Amino acid sequence: MAALRGGRRRLMTRFLLTLLALLLSGCAAHPRTAATEGDESADAKACTSIRSALGARDPGVLSVLTIFCRNQLVVIAGALPPDYKPAVEAVYIATKTPGVKRVETVFAPKTAQEASDAAVATRIRAALDRDANTRVPGTDLTVVAGTVVLVGMVDDQAKADRIVASAASVEGVRSVRSFIQLRR
Repeated sequence: MAALRGGRRRLMTRFLLTLLALLLSGCAAHPRTAATEGDESADAKACTSIRSALGARDPGVLSVLTIFCRNQLVVIAGALPPDYKPAVEAVYIATKTPGVKRVETVFAPKTAQEASDAAVATRIRAALDRDANTRVPGTDLTVVAGTVVLVGMVDDQAKADRIVASAASVEGVRSVRSFIQLRR
């Protein structure tokens, strides 16, 4: 029995260290060649490049990771199984992609709640669409283990705050990570 606990402890330690490394990899800004601010075609090109490179390495990776690109910011999110190395590769590929200024990550351990995350995301989209003050075309969202990830561009801070508050008010939301940027 003691050997089983020790094995679990080692596995959990390895998982937590890997998760910590993944989380910390998204904390630093990564300067790259600057595209014009708000250049949607450059963002689309960067996102396509990142997704293609990841898909070439591991065709199943895009079913685990969600990738958003807005205003030279790349956000990579997903609920990951233990020791999921493609997440590290995704961050590396994104930081080396021309036109990417910053890479952020939102990773959580994979749990059995993927279906509930999808339901929460649907409820959030419905709440945002019901209110004209929170309806913003081009704002993306995903839910990872109850954490809402918002990515997009708005005209003023008040609108961004309303979107975050509306998302946070939906049942099943544990926290909100906003990568909503202001247009200049």
